[in-house]
Amino acid sequence: MNKKHVAVIGAAGQVGTPLTKGLLSLGHQVTIIFRAHNAQNDAKLTEFETLGATLVECPDMKNVNALAKALRGVDTFVASVPGSKEIIREFEPLWLEAAVKAGVKRFVPTEFGAHTQALEMGDGEIFDQKKRFHDQLMNSSLDWTLFYNGGIFDYFLPNLRFFSKITTFGDLNIPIYTHDIEDIGYLAAMAVTDDRTVNRCVQLDYNALTQNEMLTQIKQNWPDTPFEYEHFSTEYIIEQKESSGDEITAKKGSETDKERWGINYVIYVIDKLAAFTDQTLRASEIYPDYVCKRPQDALKDEKFIFEG
Repeated sequence: MNKKHVAVIGAAGQVGTPLTKGLLSLGHQVTIIFRAHNAQNDAKLTEFETLGATLVECPDMKNVNALAKALRGVDTFVASVPGSKEIIREFEPLWLEAAVKAGVKRFVPTEFGAHTQALEMGDGEIFDQKKRFHDQLMNSSLDWTLFYNGGIFDYFLPNLRFFSKITTFGDLNIPIYTHDIEDIGYLAAMAVTDDRTVNRCVQLDYNALTQNEMLTQIKQNWPDTPFEYEHFSTEYIIEQKESSGDEITAKKGSETDKERWGINYVIYVIDKLAAFTDQTLRASEIYPDYVCKRPQDALKDEKFIFEG
């Protein structure tokens, strides 16, 4: 694999941290663009710098000229940030403009979740925003890679961390593709620097369990534990997708209710957390020797299940 110069925004985030460590461990030149040092990111940024990354402070992430200056000589730009409406509508178009101005070759937008390219407009508000930006990206002069990891263990395996009860949604027999965050970051680092993935989608597909299979394993692993369960039906998800507004009432996350139920609709009703379109490469086929952590093992881990 040819060594690349990769710029990352969001390097200290949930996916950004293992992604950046992966890029550095693979020997790529890494430039981290960040707004400012703070208590949340300082230790990670210091670690990245020790590992060889270049840090570029950019207080105004909408300053196209400043970003273009930071991106000179960069092969690939990665937006490893949460895909909020504000980021997608107000920031990414400016980052794309800066990347074009700087002569960047490949742009990797914020995805790291459900397979947006396989969705139709109207399937979910946040995905509609992403699809509109994808049109801008694909009509630009830059190459691109869309990386889809499906779910993250922390959010998709039945557990007691984010809800008071084990919570399930929609069709319990839909296969849920879910992976450990460290694997996601490292595989993303490989994918966004791989010449085979230029102008392609990459779908992680090593692990798949239905919600029913997950629940069965929980019961088998802790037969004497009296779990409480809550289920949101397909009909309820559809109703909430259509009727919810812009309030933020979820215990975990910053999505609006409308966005959150749109995400649940895509995953648990129309089965598009993962997808395998003609333009999609399966990670298990392009990286057949990579061994992922298994959800079956996480579901046996008492600390993972109960402490989080």
